[in-house]
Amino acid sequence: MNGVCEFALVEGLRSGEASAFELLYKQYYPPVARFIRRNHGTEGDAEDVFQESVVVLYQKILRPDFQLRSTLKTFLYGIARNLWLKKLRDDKLITTDEEELITLQDRRDALSEETASDEMREQQVHAWMNRITGHCRHVLKSIYFREEPITDLMSTMGWKNLHTAANQKYKCIQQLKKVSENG
Repeated sequence: MNGVCEFALVEGLRSGEASAFELLYKQYYPPVARFIRRNHGTEGDAEDVFQESVVVLYQKILRPDFQLRSTLKTFLYGIARNLWLKKLRDDKLITTDEEELITLQDRRDALSEETASDEMREQQVHAWMNRITGHCRHVLKSIYFREEPITDLMSTMGWKNLHTAANQKYKCIQQLKKVSENG
């Protein structure tokens, strides 16, 4: 979810829109539930902790000085994680060492998800690149992947001046943009 969508979601939550809360549940409940089930919890525990997390989030959002300094997913997940770990400590179900182990495992899992997400984005970009003309593929790869200066590309491609080079770059970016918007 990008920053604009997250801003709209936060505003929807602030306004108390039911659809915003439904989207929040749909988007962010699964990773919280997975974390809790992996760490001595049940589905019922996950539902309870998630609801409590949403209440905490809502209270924070209503504050006039509230600023989201991470993604909404990370923020809500952090609240849920802290609530669950506190419950486990209070119920004496984990020791400090086990809590550190859970934290390390959680970080490792987050990195794996991030890597998988990066790989998916990279595959998508390559798919889009394969759907544009060979000329534009060469131009964009030279500029963005090989970081070739536009002046070098200008002479390689036989363009007469910098204006022509910039125009070609713009047309290729527009072609890629059109392909990406059409799936």
